[in-house]
Amino acid sequence: MKEFYYELWVIPSSYAELFADFLLQTTQEAIEEREIDGKNAFVVYREEPPHTLLSQLDSFVAILRERLNEDISYAHSFTQKPNRDWIETYKQSVMPVVCGDFAVRPSWHAPHTACNKGTLIDIVIDPALAFGSGHHESTAMCLEILSSLDVRHQRVLDVGCGSGVLGIAAAKKGARVFACDTDSLAVSETQKNFINNTANLESLWCGSMEQAEGRYTLIMANLLAVIVIVLYEQFCAHSQKGSLLLLSGILQNAKENVLARFVGFSLQDERIQNEWVALLLCKD
Repeated sequence: MKEFYYELWVIPSSYAELFADFLLQTTQEAIEEREIDGKNAFVVYREEPPHTLLSQLDSFVAILRERLNEDISYAHSFTQKPNRDWIETYKQSVMPVVCGDFAVRPSWHAPHTACNKGTLIDIVIDPALAFGSGHHESTAMCLEILSSLDVRHQRVLDVGCGSGVLGIAAAKKGARVFACDTDSLAVSETQKNFINNTANLESLWCGSMEQAEGRYTLIMANLLAVIVIVLYEQFCAHSQKGSLLLLSGILQNAKENVLARFVGFSLQDERIQNEWVALLLCKD
């Protein structure tokens, strides 16, 4: 073990989930999500100095600016600290969270007492290598809405599954779950987390909805608004009259653009936490 480690703070001006995906894919190291003055921040723990990572981050931001035609930036700082079991320190900072019917916890915490009584559903997600542990507002709202739905024996598709937490939640409520993600790391994490939670998974693939077969009673997509809008035709192709769409990862200022795009769907439920919105739509 090296004598020192580095703690790097990254605070995006916007599109926090894209920054999270980039940091996870680039470093594959322990990353913690924090909040500073209402903004999402990410803490990266690594044994190597962060200069190369910051250079890669600059290139990533330049590409985002060009593709999205927006002024995107980030702030950062890093410190060198004595290497005194920072992994254990990180673990203790990640606390369990209750969202609707679900109690989501990392493996190093004991189950919620309500899980032992059968009034909450226990889900184990170790958040070091994939986001989606229930702490982010977009995930928490999906779990709350999912708690209100009867998905027993229904075909449910989790698009952009990340850690697999939404699919696991649906499976534990009796659904037949199918899942996909364009990130191979997320696919591996989802498969591992389904096994760790002894949850049934019908099918899992690396890719998007183009590879999906048939129609689904519920499609869940915790993605950015711009991606949800682009996938509209695929949502239509894999749903039928009465099918539900659970859309999240949407900033409040993008909500009307999403609703305007989803012609032929009616709004059934809406949740708002801070700047984030989750929508439950039904196909007319």
